[in-house]
This record gives sequence, C-alpha cells and structure tokens, in this order.
Amino acid sequence: MFDSSNLTYSVNNSTIVLRDDKKELLLVTPPKYKNIHVTRYNVELTDMKPDRRPNVKVIYLHEVFKREKTFFFVKAGDTEYQVDLKFEENPITPMKF
Repeated sequence: MFDSSNLTYSVNNSTIVLRDDKKELLLVTPPKYKNIHVTRYNVELTDMKPDRRPNVKVIYLHEVFKREKTFFFVKAGDTEYQVDLKFEENPITPMKF
C-alpha cells in the first residue's frame, strides 16, 4: 500500500475528494481503461502516460479500493463527477445536485 499522509485527496467509501485545489491527481485505472486525469476544474480521460510529474500523483485504483468496485466520485473544484468504469465509452458524468 502507499503512504497517504502527504497526498492531496481523501477516500471515503467510493468517494475521492481533492483536498488542495492547487494540486492535480492522475488516477490510473485497471489496464482495460484509459487514464483518468483529475484537476481542480474537471475530470477527463487522457492518454498521458502514468509518469511522475510535478503536482501529479499516480494512484492505482485497485490500491485505493481493495474490493471490487466499478464506480467512484471525484470532487474537482465545485463540481462532483461520477466515474463509472462499467460504461467504457463514456465513464465520466458531472453530477448535478
């Protein structure tokens, strides 16, 4: 497992919340999915390689969620996004409350 003491997010069940708006977070899904890049403004699929870059954390979802989950939520800026990996064509949906 990884040391989460210096990371800029918190995990609660299937919700990932960014703590520091100035940081970026790169979520790397299992191999059949593309990378999901999270910034303070939005969530998007990206073909960036999961290399170490300034202000970007590389997280493997199976380390965050030890059991089988296909969905989670990410708050970026003032918007919360649902990422549901079972929808391979369009897994990211902005949530409206």
